[in-house]
Amino acid sequence: MNITENPVFLTQKRLVHRAGVLAAILIAALIGLSLLCGLIAYFADPRDFNFSGPQEAGKMFYAWVIGVETLVLVIGGFSRILKVLTDERKAGLWDSNRLTPLPPSQIVAGYWFGAPLREFYMGAILAAIGLVIVVLARLPLALWPGTQILIFSTALFFGLLAVLIGLVAQRPQGGAAFAALAFVFLPMFSFIMPKFMLTNFLLPVYAIANFFNAGQPPETASVQDWSGLPEIFGLPVPPILLSLGLQFVIGIFLWRAAVRKTANAFHPPLLRWEAVAMFGILLFAQHGLIWGLWHGQFPAPSGSESNANDVPMLPIVHAGTILLATILLAFVSPDPERIRIEALRAGDGNLRRVFSRSAVSLALALLAVAAVALFTQCAASISTNWKIYAVATGNLLDFFLVSVLLLEFCRLRFRRRALGFVALWLFVLCVLPFILAGVFSELAVGRLSLLSPGVLALADHDILNDPTSSELNYLLLTVLAHFGIVVLLFVAWRNQWQRLLAKVILAPPQK
Repeated sequence: MNITENPVFLTQKRLVHRAGVLAAILIAALIGLSLLCGLIAYFADPRDFNFSGPQEAGKMFYAWVIGVETLVLVIGGFSRILKVLTDERKAGLWDSNRLTPLPPSQIVAGYWFGAPLREFYMGAILAAIGLVIVVLARLPLALWPGTQILIFSTALFFGLLAVLIGLVAQRPQGGAAFAALAFVFLPMFSFIMPKFMLTNFLLPVYAIANFFNAGQPPETASVQDWSGLPEIFGLPVPPILLSLGLQFVIGIFLWRAAVRKTANAFHPPLLRWEAVAMFGILLFAQHGLIWGLWHGQFPAPSGSESNANDVPMLPIVHAGTILLATILLAFVSPDPERIRIEALRAGDGNLRRVFSRSAVSLALALLAVAAVALFTQCAASISTNWKIYAVATGNLLDFFLVSVLLLEFCRLRFRRRALGFVALWLFVLCVLPFILAGVFSELAVGRLSLLSPGVLALADHDILNDPTSSELNYLLLTVLAHFGIVVLLFVAWRNQWQRLLAKVILAPPQK
């Protein structure tokens, strides 16, 4: 079915037009024309500006245009889709669409393309004015199509992410706030070493900046940092291809998840192999970007010319690995009510059904992927730095299992209040030790945090320069102590399931 014949798209289009698009289009036109007038004013009297030439002026004004365009299309489109899905789920319109003969893929496409139409109109106006600026300033013609393709693809990528969040989240407004913070803060933390951070390619900051710096002599550090080809395990890759490739591949998984959730609202949005595949793609891409810092010989030798010893890249990647795995495990973790109904229909309380549905096995699979990815950084130096590797992988094992068991236990014990208690216990296990360390001025307390062992083993230069230090032995003991938390959580998790399944045994089988 053509998108212009899609009933959901046509409904969203009518709603957008009924709400009014003329004012939004005029606002976008006024902003773009103001920037265009600024460029014309520079041509009329360059002495009133501090630009070194017409091309620098053109790049500055065009950068403002695409900055506004990105805000409108990416953040505005994301928020719009999320709001529309939230309102229609509350009103029951989304469920009504699901009951029609329309395929789930057409329903998803209708919301994906229809809800942010107003933002696309505004983006088209700004893109047209940007083209005029590029032509007037005689900028390289590749600048305009390259940047516009990246902005458009990013808007589609985050729009699809908004559809999935709107279908999965119980309170999608919180997802919008989290996404807005991610848009603001993730690039800020990526500016230190922009060529080595994956966030600069999923949100294609580096590729866009590389278009602006093309042809400029790398005389300043900023041009050196934001130009040139990134490398994946030593293989140079054009940044635009890396950004588009990552967005396309991850977008396929997001699309499948959104369609699956639309087809059956009670199924997890991601299959287990999809979660492992998406985790592996993102993790190996990130490790591939930073592989050139050590060439498999982490940590970098003392006196190395690489700035890998100055920026804690691997601890940042380690923390990102934990965050990504936690999100994926939460997406795949099954609803206990679904397992209870299956057990009730079977008329037995067999725990094997729980183990087969639980995300614990997925946590172990993600750990195997993360361990292999981390091994690529220290494969050539593993004989002398195996303790560092053991601490980091042990820390990942502890955190993955704690997050899975804690989430499933809280869903069993507290039901609708589960996420609040998960956040509470993760705060106690991860953040509270750092607060107590600051209050009592005792660094040893901070090392009890569930996040500390892996980050310290990968970041502390004293430890890295002296792998035989007793500090590594202390961190290994800390990892083993944290595994005791895993054992306690597993016992509580199993007991909670046994109590629930004991009621199933007493109930008659259901057909």
